[in-house]
Amino acid sequence: MRIFIDDGSTNIKMLWEQDGETFTHISPNSFKRGWSATFGSGKPFNYTVDDEKYSFDLITPDALPTNNIDWQYSPLNSIAVHHALLTSGLEPQDVEIVVTLLLTE
Repeated sequence: MRIFIDDGSTNIKMLWEQDGETFTHISPNSFKRGWSATFGSGKPFNYTVDDEKYSFDLITPDALPTNNIDWQYSPLNSIAVHHALLTSGLEPQDVEIVVTLLLTE
């Protein structure tokens, strides 16, 4: 399956086709260092890259900045894309990702 992704500074935006139907998904970029636990029935999303721990946290005041050029090439960007795939509703499978480039690229 081919998935088109715009890995922007505020959201990961996805588009794909399945069985002749077009689907989209938007996943906010709101990650902090360290792991989180959730309250109630929420599911925690904790990730480790290069021995560094991160978690998705939509309400944290400690969200890591994603509005800079370094974000596009950072491990945190990879986590955000992975998180978007996990929360898209797609079944886990091999995918081909087509990513948009910055205007300066």
